[in-house]
Amino acid sequence: MYTHTRSSEFHFAHHSMASAARQIAAPPAAQPPLPDELLEDIFLRLDAAADVARASAACATFRSVISAHRFRRRFRSLHPPPVLGFLESGRPGAFHPADPPHRSAPAARALAQAADLSFSFLPDATPICWNVCDVRDGRVLLYRRASDTDAFADLVVCDPLHRRYTLLPPIPDDLAAATGGLGFEKSDPFLDPATDREEEQDLSFRVICAVQCRDKLVTFHFSSVTGKWRGITFNRSTPLNPSMVRYRVLFERNYAHRCFYWTFCGTRSLFMLDTPEMKFSVDDQAHGRYGPQKQAIVEVGEGRLGIVIVGDGILDLYSKMLGNKNNGVGTEWQHDRIIPLPQMDCRWSILGAAEGHLLLQASPQISSRIQSATLESHYFTLDLKTLLVERLCRSNQYIGGAHLYASFPPSLSLPSI
Repeated sequence: MYTHTRSSEFHFAHHSMASAARQIAAPPAAQPPLPDELLEDIFLRLDAAADVARASAACATFRSVISAHRFRRRFRSLHPPPVLGFLESGRPGAFHPADPPHRSAPAARALAQAADLSFSFLPDATPICWNVCDVRDGRVLLYRRASDTDAFADLVVCDPLHRRYTLLPPIPDDLAAATGGLGFEKSDPFLDPATDREEEQDLSFRVICAVQCRDKLVTFHFSSVTGKWRGITFNRSTPLNPSMVRYRVLFERNYAHRCFYWTFCGTRSLFMLDTPEMKFSVDDQAHGRYGPQKQAIVEVGEGRLGIVIVGDGILDLYSKMLGNKNNGVGTEWQHDRIIPLPQMDCRWSILGAAEGHLLLQASPQISSRIQSATLESHYFTLDLKTLLVERLCRSNQYIGGAHLYASFPPSLSLPSI
């Protein structure tokens, strides 16, 4: 009896220990997956687009959430697109991506590999056929002229990442007649960034073509929604010197607060086109040096207009409160601050402005353009929100005009055409 009892107790204890061991060794119950809406909110809190791109490569679930059209639109609305490089004005297909250690270098390299920045998908895309004249929101505006005598060039808006394009119709003769012929051959086409893109499937865009005449400024506006052009004429109170109308480089065009601004070398007038209302106005108290590539009109905060002027190794920032849009007059300009530039023995200039950044060029101190074309130039960006100057890339070729390319990595980019 004693032996049987001890044996029963032994077997019971052994069975209990084995059961406990199995309970300890058993894997924990699988956690329920996080809902897509919660994952989406988590990914939206990531600051850098590169971090989101890396997260999308972690697993199929993350990739499904991040690649969804809804998430990409929400991320783009919350985060400004990073600068990935710039396109040259006079050399089709010349893309200069951000170099390491720039934070956008990986995304810029991915863009260069995924996009067709030689624009070989365009009609009659010969090497000297199309030239870049503006870049915004992942779209590129290009032009071509059949001959030097053509008044207006052919225009095409394209999406180099998704290889889509729209060829614009020519400006009708009855609208073009508003220029009166003078300055007619010096049209200046550019993309309108004020396009309403709130609708999820909205791929619309607008193009503006400005013509500086002796006694007026004429703009032609194209909408991809209507497929038509319309014209607006602004008459000047004081005509310009006819010999200077031909030189478009003397006209500085900038965009801020949904308005386009033009300054003309040698005058104190600042012409403004309010794109939401499609109205012109003029401010006779403009500020600046009025030299090509020496200043840029920018946004410096809610209700404030700024102007950045290139100095000797510095940038001077001036600003003033915006006035009544009906007369364009605001408060006086105030000197806000001095922004130091990297200490280099070079000549500084402003090549472009877009997406909250300025593109700065530091070129060699050489009087001859032929000599400077063989020397290395450095390119920097100025973040207008943080006023951070950051080196973007370098080149040993002379670049007279450029357009910043700001967008998201290919995995986060939406079709724009």
